[in-house]
Amino acid sequence: MFESARVVAPLPSLSLVVPAHNAAETLAACLQAVFAAAPPAQIIVVDDASTDATAEIAARFACELIRLPTNRGAAAARNVGAAAAQGDILFFLDSDILIAHDTLACIQRAFADDPTLAALFGSYQKNTTPQNFFSTYKNLLHHYTHQHSASDAATFCGGYGAVRREIFWALRGFDESKRALEDIEFGYRLHRAGYRIRLVKDLQFTHLKTYTLTSLVRSDVLNRAIPWTQLMLQHRIFRNDLNTKSNHVASVVVSFLILGAPLWGWFVPFAWLELGALLLLLCALNFDFLVFVTRERGFGFGLLTFMMCWFNYVYSGIGLGLGVGAFVWQHAWLRRT
Repeated sequence: MFESARVVAPLPSLSLVVPAHNAAETLAACLQAVFAAAPPAQIIVVDDASTDATAEIAARFACELIRLPTNRGAAAARNVGAAAAQGDILFFLDSDILIAHDTLACIQRAFADDPTLAALFGSYQKNTTPQNFFSTYKNLLHHYTHQHSASDAATFCGGYGAVRREIFWALRGFDESKRALEDIEFGYRLHRAGYRIRLVKDLQFTHLKTYTLTSLVRSDVLNRAIPWTQLMLQHRIFRNDLNTKSNHVASVVVSFLILGAPLWGWFVPFAWLELGALLLLLCALNFDFLVFVTRERGFGFGLLTFMMCWFNYVYSGIGLGLGVGAFVWQHAWLRRT
């Protein structure tokens, strides 16, 4: 007797949406990678009122180009692209990200194999094109964080995330009033509505973004720490995962104690011993990440990363405090009105 053949689910159709604002430096590389990867039937680039050659670059490729007359932000640009999409799956891809040759097929297969899956996203690979310290550090931190987080997620990533189209519109898409973390907010709504979101760790992307110290701090505080704190408080979602793992929370406290060492050193005998203990504790709380970075980039880079970790926890802690304050102020103002 012959064994019955395994039924292979048909692949769902996929529409790729690329929001782009002043993306002339990276858009061509992004689209070249897409077209090298057996592209889907529909590729949509939404030019969010760029003032550079973004639209002209997009026009060189066999994709649908939508030009917005005014800058409306990534959330609106993604929604506009999604409204023009016809595929079963919406795959959102930022214009400074490169996909691998099998990325699109892997996304389609993941949804075909799991009918209960509503959305998925991946992570950056550990190597990035910009080679300066801050870009490399940020990329390695992002890669490590996602590779050591839970596969069952409560959030979403609009830079390289896919979602079933009917579910996307059932939740009214991205909140266009938000200019930062609109994808995180959408993921929280997905999670609270009972939909499954998966972090696919083998689905990795190359990030072309260049960071300086100033742009890194500005992005982490204004576009992440403050609005993310507000979102967690608003949706009441607190998980020991991603950037809010217990060791990260503890590291914020330890980093502020280290920052205050010059002050309490005047009052505490042998304060340098306490300072040394705090530095060792901060190292222990982040030991696995520091070992990973040192193996990848060497001892010197690992030492700089330790110093950057401390600074990151300090300014992220400030952003956390500002986020809590903004949330409390907003709700107090709403109660008064």
